[in-house]
Amino acid sequence: MIDRCFLGANTPDGFRSEYRSLQTDPAIHRLLILKGGPGCGKSTLMKTVAESAENLGLRTRRIFCSSDPESLDGLVVPELGFAMADGTAPHVMEPELCGCGENYINLGRFYRASPAAEAGIRAEKNKNRLCYGPVYAALAGCAAAQHGMQAIAGQTGEEICREALRQLAREKLPEGSGNGHMLRCYLSGITPAGMVSFEPSCRTVWVIRDSFRLAAPLLGRLCTAYRKAGHDVVFAMDPLDPDQPAGLLIPELETAYLRIDPLFPLGKKALKQLNLDAAAESVIPASHRERMSELLALRRRFAEEALFWLRRAKVHHDALENLCRPMVDYDAVTAETERIVQILLNEA
Repeated sequence: MIDRCFLGANTPDGFRSEYRSLQTDPAIHRLLILKGGPGCGKSTLMKTVAESAENLGLRTRRIFCSSDPESLDGLVVPELGFAMADGTAPHVMEPELCGCGENYINLGRFYRASPAAEAGIRAEKNKNRLCYGPVYAALAGCAAAQHGMQAIAGQTGEEICREALRQLAREKLPEGSGNGHMLRCYLSGITPAGMVSFEPSCRTVWVIRDSFRLAAPLLGRLCTAYRKAGHDVVFAMDPLDPDQPAGLLIPELETAYLRIDPLFPLGKKALKQLNLDAAAESVIPASHRERMSELLALRRRFAEEALFWLRRAKVHHDALENLCRPMVDYDAVTAETERIVQILLNEA
């Protein structure tokens, strides 16, 4: 149901990681944590393992890097209870009990020392690091604009969500007293390639049109209702407000509720739709909506500033990888990849 996602995000509070969820997910029994610096082949290794699994007819979940959405930072093969993840900064992971379903894969041992490259590597790493201060400052501006829109809407925004919930209740929302498991991830990210959104494959898709970011209470209540009914849920986090939902998926029911706004559009045609924008236009005074629209435009300008600095950061990271690659014994990395693929084949 989810074949692509992020487990880390650039947010107004800095980088936020959910990679620890791979260690607490009861469906994952084997986790390999990759260690190694830039350019050593971690992403390529995971892509090769993913392709091998898919060639066996196994479904995979590819976890992409929010600072380079063409690069993998993780992989899950749900049918095998198997996962891999990049355990280096900024999403550091360590096995809780080495050998008991978790272990290291150390690609760092395949570097050859090159003292002549040290000055260049150190300089590019520092340039990359310095770009992230402006990124997070700009994202804080995005968040402030969002909070301003929500404050203007006030209790009216809450009432819009209550009315939407009443509309959904006519669709026979589940009832019960269970305690479903919750997986947290990001289906959208702020990346050097722009605002990236991944779309899950579901039988029923509710698209929530929500330019002014009013849907969080609605999604939170839906999450509680489905979990109380005993359903596992996927809580899709908002990279601009990570403690709030941007979407909700119920894998067992093949149902998704996806919020969209001008920054994070979706290509999927909605099977069903909740239009909070239309509701806002009908009940929020025109003068208030005008101020909210101005904050919406301000948020976009801050987002463009964040994207500028993320692209600068990627230029320096790419330069860093280019300096590191000549030091890597890729024949050894390929051999290690083949060994891991063989493990996968034996378990399939």
